[in-house]
Amino acid sequence: MSRKMSFVALMPAISALLLLAGCTTETWYKGFQQSSESRCRNQPPGESQRCLDDLNRQTYSEYEKERSGQKQ
Repeated sequence: MSRKMSFVALMPAISALLLLAGCTTETWYKGFQQSSESRCRNQPPGESQRCLDDLNRQTYSEYEKERSGQKQ
C-alpha cells in the first residue's frame, strides 16, 4: 500500500480525533493542508513537485463556499 493510500485510509480516524479535540472546521482544514504539503515534500524530487501541484490550494473561505453549494 502506498503512503498516499495509507494516509487516505487514516483520514476518518484523524477527522474523528480532531473533532473530539474540539477543533474548528477551519483549524482542521488548515492542519490537513499543512500535513498534506509536508507529506508531499517528503516524496522523491519528481514526485514531490507532482504531489504539490495536485494539492488543493483553496482558502478556507473558498472551500466553505464550495462545500455549502454557494457560488463565488
